[in-house]
Amino acid sequence: MHTKTTHQWQHEHVFGQDKVKPGERRTLWVIFITATMMVVEVTTGLAYGSMALLADGLHMGSHTAALGITTVAYIYTRRWIT
Repeated sequence: MHTKTTHQWQHEHVFGQDKVKPGERRTLWVIFITATMMVVEVTTGLAYGSMALLADGLHMGSHTAALGITTVAYIYTRRWIT
């Protein structure tokens, strides 16, 4: 029968990922600023008939969506940490 255990070599694999980090807060600020600029550019482009502002505003929308994916990744990681 086996009497030895491996408890002395075991440890947890949670190294603070369950806490909100400063980088995540800064990412949320960047998303907010990018989304605000997107709305301003699209609104101004439509108001003044500027295709360049409208196109850049829509392009900022793709940046906002990509940054939103990082927020989902942060939340997913914190939720499913073991």
